[in-house]
Amino acid sequence: MGVAIEDAYLPFDLLFYEAPDFLDVEVGSRVLVPFGKKNKPKLAYVLKIVDTLPYQLSQDQIKNVISVVEKNLFSKEIAKLLLFVSENFLIPIHSLINKIYGTYVEGELVPIISVNDLKLFSEFRDSLKSQDKKNICDLLLEASPIPLSRLNEKSKVKVSYLKQFLREMDKKNLIKIEYKLPYPLNKLLVIKNEELFEELVHKKGVFKSVKNVLLRIKKNGAIQYGEAIYKIRNGLAILESLLKEGVIEEIDENDENDEKIFPLIIRENPKRLIIDGGNLKERVSYISNLVKSEIHESESVLVVVNEIALIKRLSELYEGNFPGLVFGYTGKEKSEIKRQLRLGKRIIISTPFSLFTDMPNLRFIVVEDASSKYHIPHEYLQFDTRIVAYKKSELENASIIFSTYSIDDIIYYFQKEKGFELVEIKNLKKQNKRIIDMRRELKSENLSPLSRYLESKIKKAISSNGNVALILNRKPYSTFIVCGECGYVHRCPVCESPLYFDKEMNLLFCPVCGHTEEPIEKCPRCGSLSLLYLGYGIQKLSNSLRNAFKDTNLVVIEGGSEVIYDSKKFEKTIFLGTEAMFSHLNFENISFLAFVSADTFLNGSEINTSFEALKYLREGAFETYPNDIFIQTYEMENYIIENFKKDDELEFIKLELSFRKELNYPPFAFLYEFRLNSNDIYPIFKIHVQDTKIYGPVRKLYQNENVYELSIRTQIIPKELYSIFTDSFCKKIIGARVFPAPIIVNRNPED
Repeated sequence: MGVAIEDAYLPFDLLFYEAPDFLDVEVGSRVLVPFGKKNKPKLAYVLKIVDTLPYQLSQDQIKNVISVVEKNLFSKEIAKLLLFVSENFLIPIHSLINKIYGTYVEGELVPIISVNDLKLFSEFRDSLKSQDKKNICDLLLEASPIPLSRLNEKSKVKVSYLKQFLREMDKKNLIKIEYKLPYPLNKLLVIKNEELFEELVHKKGVFKSVKNVLLRIKKNGAIQYGEAIYKIRNGLAILESLLKEGVIEEIDENDENDEKIFPLIIRENPKRLIIDGGNLKERVSYISNLVKSEIHESESVLVVVNEIALIKRLSELYEGNFPGLVFGYTGKEKSEIKRQLRLGKRIIISTPFSLFTDMPNLRFIVVEDASSKYHIPHEYLQFDTRIVAYKKSELENASIIFSTYSIDDIIYYFQKEKGFELVEIKNLKKQNKRIIDMRRELKSENLSPLSRYLESKIKKAISSNGNVALILNRKPYSTFIVCGECGYVHRCPVCESPLYFDKEMNLLFCPVCGHTEEPIEKCPRCGSLSLLYLGYGIQKLSNSLRNAFKDTNLVVIEGGSEVIYDSKKFEKTIFLGTEAMFSHLNFENISFLAFVSADTFLNGSEINTSFEALKYLREGAFETYPNDIFIQTYEMENYIIENFKKDDELEFIKLELSFRKELNYPPFAFLYEFRLNSNDIYPIFKIHVQDTKIYGPVRKLYQNENVYELSIRTQIIPKELYSIFTDSFCKKIIGARVFPAPIIVNRNPED
């Protein structure tokens, strides 16, 4: 029998090992395997079991699995989902597993270093000239055997320097390096001997850390290793001692539910719904009533959310409908979700990575704010939440609901091609949507970002003790710097975009590539001191509002905060913020909402800019309905504005998709964005590829380093595209992002 584990380097590539008959290897197990030329032991994850190993592997290339470390880390369904995501979004599986389970660290195994011969080692130590090396040797003589992490901490040298010195000593056979397995991820700790527990907890002279570990286990009844030793020094050693003494014991995570025998529920025709329109509270109410009418006692619901602040808001809303059954998860340990399920929570609200958590009897998957840009591939999320959620619903036979303010191309695909039922719970036909032409303000020499009409509306609302919400999707003080003498515009030296000025940080930065530099005092072209900081951001507008409305409260809302503002607790307040306002403000007591500059949404550079712009306009309208919404723009004729005013989603979608079809953009083709370590990329393909467009590479600053971005538009699916790349091009790839054609949901990972 052969097993396939994740490769450490390439997306969707697997390594194959022989599994001896005496080892009970299962999909989802963590195993110990020999890796590399030196057969260094490494922890790996079993993703597939095959009857025969690939024909291209010769007998001398086949290695055996050493041992099974733990079983049932994840199910066969999750293994298939991992393969599907890796294959279709070009994510190395080891990277995906690391983000989900947080188990990948240096080597994964814990290296333990011990001295072989004290006399020979002491002589070697005395022959050294480097004081750092002598200190390392002294630590080994004093504390051997010692974990590598502890040796690094005590020696206070760079880990690379320490490892190099250890390799040098290992070659001389002065030390022995053994590998200790990390603690298991799917085991729970329970109290085994109550008498010993009571004795240790009340006994004098027992370390406080030992008592803390025991009390944590006792309090929780059953607790995962990581939770038991969180922030406790030498916690693993304490657990090992307690296990050896028989005070505590391990149980399998699944054993907790052995006493609960639930009837097997056969589901026919799981629901596939799109809940469109209405505000967040209205959609949650609709979904909650649906779930209540169909869910059984043993079943669970997963609500997938794109922002931490939204998790908090949704948790409160669902708790009102399911008292005591809701858990909003914002942490890192995925085991916490399983623990809360054991404690009786059945409505789990979490981030997209929770899709890879096994939940018993999962009945509903709800993707909230489903057209949000935070559900499509971006810097912190490499896959499309909607597509992965749909694939999970197929694998686990669960119902799936997309809850959204508006429909984008992916959701439209699911409606038309996958039989999703569209339920419109509210529309905007009767709402007053006032579009304000800012070109008229410019002609009348009003240079303020607020039109005279909007300013008068603010005064009227405030005089009636009301609150207003103003959205401006720019944070900095100004958005471009121009010389008043020669007209020079100060631009980014990397990508030539106009630089923004952040007054709070006293820094110029590029909104496109991330370049930063110190503010300039004179024009680089003519030397004039007449530099004008033009354009409005939140920083400058907040100053203007404080001056214009001195007896009014001003609350500035930006991203990065987890504070939720309840407008019912305010009066005579102007809430000013970026798009983050939608997830950080309860709009129930808002007189009206205004987009100070809708153009910041209309003219973004991302592929989904148009859908995103309409989504934010509709979200603002639904959250303040039936109160007014004001849209200030220089583009009165923009088709997004026109369709928003008519409240005609279908016409907008058809028009946008016609543009995309003509340009061969998703959903009609794949768009790939590769981050490279070099701009010397040719040749890219091993063979000639028709109907494929290549753009770039262009230099960009990423995490303070220069990289090169390359875009490819093609009909070729991800795995096939990777197979025709040249080896030299693959070596230059340091990151990838895939905007998929949703047809990939029809494809299953390789059996």
